[in-house]
Amino acid sequence: MVRRALVIGRFQPLHHGHLYLFRYALSRAEELVIGIGSSQFCCHPRNPLSAGERMELIVRTLRREGFPLERIFISCIPDTQSPEENWGLIVLDRVPRVDIAFSNDPETVRCLKEVGLQVENVPFFKREIYEATKIRDLILKGDSSWKSLVPESSLDFLIEIDFEGRVRRSIENNSL
Repeated sequence: MVRRALVIGRFQPLHHGHLYLFRYALSRAEELVIGIGSSQFCCHPRNPLSAGERMELIVRTLRREGFPLERIFISCIPDTQSPEENWGLIVLDRVPRVDIAFSNDPETVRCLKEVGLQVENVPFFKREIYEATKIRDLILKGDSSWKSLVPESSLDFLIEIDFEGRVRRSIENNSL
């Protein structure tokens, strides 16, 4: 078991696949750093939630799902602003020291390996079902089945902030 692992995601929104990822990482490491990716974006079709909202969503969900919060850190990780910037270095600057990262995203794997971080793939958990893009698409189609794809502990928060309306408005506001 390693001391500390890193996982990065946009969590737009948090879903059952993310909880599987967190559990997997915590089974391999004493502590977990959850990196909120694309943290500078909000109110866009791909990123309807702000970094603060995602942080609150994650903490509320982890608490209600019984995760050991004393073993978990959360950091905000922005995207690069230009091709010259090294995203891997930005990640290392924004998170506590980590021994390993878990990711299946080829670009994330490449960037983190370039800065010397060990990266391992994670077995997907029903990827064809649990995918944030699919959840947002279901909302846009008016299909309430999206609610079964997120933990009940997340759903309460998403309803509270009118996530459905946020997704719809982000499309309307960005198509003008």
